[in-house]
Amino acid sequence: MSRRRVTAVAAGSAAAAAAGYWGMAATVTPPVRRLLGDRLVLCWVPTTEPLLALTFDDGPDPALLGRFLAALDGSPCTFFVLGTCVRHAPGLARLTAATGHELACHGDTHQGLARLPPRATAVALRRARDTIAGASGRPPRFYRPAYGVFNLAGWSVASRLGMRPTLWTAWARDWEERATPALIAARVLRAAAPGAILLLHDADGSRGAPERTLAALPLILNGLRDRGLRTVTLSELVAAGDRPEGLRGRQRPAFGAGLVEAGPPQRPHE
Repeated sequence: MSRRRVTAVAAGSAAAAAAGYWGMAATVTPPVRRLLGDRLVLCWVPTTEPLLALTFDDGPDPALLGRFLAALDGSPCTFFVLGTCVRHAPGLARLTAATGHELACHGDTHQGLARLPPRATAVALRRARDTIAGASGRPPRFYRPAYGVFNLAGWSVASRLGMRPTLWTAWARDWEERATPALIAARVLRAAAPGAILLLHDADGSRGAPERTLAALPLILNGLRDRGLRTVTLSELVAAGDRPEGLRGRQRPAFGAGLVEAGPPQRPHE
């Protein structure tokens, strides 16, 4: 085989390996999520029961978490937390679990996986999982990467650690500076349906973003009640999807219904 041919074959193999490793990033895009459904990455739960999941990313923030828990007023939700934040304030993780909410993993820091090699990805995920389990007394069952972008290691290592790769049905884009409380609530309620997994943030974003999300929560919760829907943790929602009586006549929701979804969140963060 000629040197040129060997070089071409090697380049092709490297490109194939890279495509396989980084190709999981495409799961964040709505077309790929529609294709995958919930087979590889949890984006929604097939159920006719009037249940959905409100999920919050990027905390816990000591200045904000207590206010979010109070605003939720006992409505169970799932918080995708960062390992580094939990290590700084482990009591907040315990408080979240003690008040009926679920803790899930959002990674160890908010560093995206787009450039992280396999070993570093595995080390970070294991550290985050162990931190959350140690603080809350229960290992997290779900993993959502920063910006919603997986690499192959993030997807496969999370599964080996007992965490289901998870994205969302729709997001509220509540980190945006222009996202008023009324707009955040309207976006969430427009996408609210049985089995939906809806993404909000309890920390970070543009200046004042968490405050606007806090102000939107009463509007969201009242709107859900008016529609006959109620929030449950992700674990409870998945359990509902496993019940045969919850599956009859269930249709897949329109991903991003009423929302602008063009790719992973681009936020002034990390």
